[in-house]
Amino acid sequence: MLCYLGSLLLGLLTGIESRANRLIVRTNANAGTGSLREAIQLAGSNGSSERDSILFNLSGSDLLAYTIQLSAELPPLSTNLFIDGGKTSGVFIPLVNAGIVLSFSGPVPASGFHFFRILDASDITITGLAFQNLAGFFPDQQPVAGIQLKNVQRIRIGRVGSGNLFSGPLLALVNKTTATDPAGTLQQVHIEGNLFGLSAQLEKTDNNRILLEKAEELVLKENLFVNTTITLSREATSRSNFLEFSNNRSNNVNGQPIVDGSFLLQLEGTKNDEGKTLITYNFLQGTDRMLELSNLAHAVEIRGNTLQSSASLPCSPLGFAIRVTNCGQVVIGTPEGEGTNQIYGAIWQVGTGKTSIWQNQFLGEIHLPAGTIPASNRITYYFENILRGKASPGSIIQLYGTNCTDPCPLRTYINSAIADGEGNWMISHNFLAGAYFLTITKNGQSGEFQPLITDTATTILLNDIKISQDTCNSNSGKLELVNPAINPDAITMLWKNADGKIVGNGQSATGLSAGFYYLETAKTDIGCRAQTGPFEVQAVSIRFPPLPTKEIWTEPNSTLELLAEPVPGSWYYLFDKINAGTAIDSSETGRFIISIGINNRTLYLQTRKESCRSNFQEFTIKIRKAADLYFPTAFSPDNNGKNERWRPVTTASFEQYRLRIFNRLGQELFFTDNPAIGWDGHFRGIKQAIGVYTYTLEALDRARVQIRKHGQFLLLR
Repeated sequence: MLCYLGSLLLGLLTGIESRANRLIVRTNANAGTGSLREAIQLAGSNGSSERDSILFNLSGSDLLAYTIQLSAELPPLSTNLFIDGGKTSGVFIPLVNAGIVLSFSGPVPASGFHFFRILDASDITITGLAFQNLAGFFPDQQPVAGIQLKNVQRIRIGRVGSGNLFSGPLLALVNKTTATDPAGTLQQVHIEGNLFGLSAQLEKTDNNRILLEKAEELVLKENLFVNTTITLSREATSRSNFLEFSNNRSNNVNGQPIVDGSFLLQLEGTKNDEGKTLITYNFLQGTDRMLELSNLAHAVEIRGNTLQSSASLPCSPLGFAIRVTNCGQVVIGTPEGEGTNQIYGAIWQVGTGKTSIWQNQFLGEIHLPAGTIPASNRITYYFENILRGKASPGSIIQLYGTNCTDPCPLRTYINSAIADGEGNWMISHNFLAGAYFLTITKNGQSGEFQPLITDTATTILLNDIKISQDTCNSNSGKLELVNPAINPDAITMLWKNADGKIVGNGQSATGLSAGFYYLETAKTDIGCRAQTGPFEVQAVSIRFPPLPTKEIWTEPNSTLELLAEPVPGSWYYLFDKINAGTAIDSSETGRFIISIGINNRTLYLQTRKESCRSNFQEFTIKIRKAADLYFPTAFSPDNNGKNERWRPVTTASFEQYRLRIFNRLGQELFFTDNPAIGWDGHFRGIKQAIGVYTYTLEALDRARVQIRKHGQFLLLR
């Protein structure tokens, strides 16, 4: 009774509701009764043995009602604290579901301004907040910072679906704010699901930074960065892992690129550090530089990423997609091919160290210090899709190819070989029209791209031949030598079919039917003969652009407009059955209006031009229906084999699925992205008490319907 009265009296005197260290902010005032400032002070006075929670209970019709305008720094945050301003209804900032804005408009003190300070503390979680600097640009010695982290461990900033927003210009995360201020250490800091460099209206802001020194076991995961530079460094004696940087995006909001948005990740180490750094499965766009690695002695793995320019010009490469300076063991891609990166820019290696490059896709070049890899690789033999060459024994030779007809032709890994004890190697490949390149890797160091080179200037490769197909069985096929570097007067050329019959001579052969052909050449001064091929002239019925999609989703009882890309002189026929004798509609423009009922429907489109007919192009119109979901109201995990786990019951399938379960303090007890997995009533191996628990579900079903559900259920034993 006394504890209850004491708690009640505290609430009456302070305006803060305190129940088992659960503090509710009820005003957006800078200070005073019911303010965030008072809640932080009370949490600090409670000690650190129990986990305090600071939640918000504000009301209003616009974001201003949920904005706390700060005029001075808040007290430092205490150990074992959970601050959550997240919302999924009413007024909130999308993408991160932040419901509370912390705003500062100046003036900036001489020592700078920090929204939150975490000093000599641990086990703190911050979600659902927006940090907004309205004071404008600031000098380096007078910064405006979002969260200061100094001598901390086990800190979580954001979660997927409940992140934070950092709106610049802002030094979003920092431990050292002035030149004379010791940096302090930080360990096991988890930064997930946040937005950096966007305003509360999701508009681009400039000059956003993350600057963390003496860092260990950092995780940056599923964040969005806009106009952001991240600089991370560690100490010389470090033995643990440095960084996991995965599934992040930059300068791309909901699939829309931010033109000329910048991004740079800088990692700095020492020549004696250990552990590992992972940079995996990120989609990063920037203006010129992307990744800069300096003095990292430990292993760095870069795989599954897309690095490309955010410039408005098509095919604009990054000047420095990846720059490696004096690093011990950087691996870009994987030898198994499961971590292919798409790199629209150059890779530079500076100084000493090793950079291994495996099975990626490149638009830019590879630049190495002079003499790093000996240029001893050469082609010695080419015949019927076989490449042979010489290199330093034990070298790994990788073959890359480029389809030169692509708008932005990427060099894509094709195959590889290992040079034997005498330096000989061989690669087999069906060489089609295009450009081909080789890299050589020796002792963990990959070399630059080298175009295919041959012993003589008269060797003809398959990609030297332009092939025109036989259209509509009219004997219109053609083979033509198109390499201007080859002098046709220095060799004789005979074109032969698969039976060895001569079908042409000179630089081209015309009037060819579909089939396989070979080019026989002889050097006129010495009479040596060689044969190149086969070249396949295909029988092409008609070349028509395909439908943009084979599956169309729509609402019941709707009307759809189908547009096929028009080809001059063609007619388009629509059928409800393949090979049906009569079309249900026809069009010269490729435009059809289709009425849809309540059931899925499959249709077939054929294009005709003179005597040529395309294959039937099938497409299905599907009726969009939301997934059915049932949420049980209770479950009893008592090991009797019945009702042992709690999860939503559904027969649907999902593209995205995130189920979370919380206790009454707001602590997350369970998370899964698998609809088949439910909660067994335990947390970290400990049975949870009988009572009411809260769930949230965020999902995207196969019909592309967004699902957001939350509620409560009862745990019984």
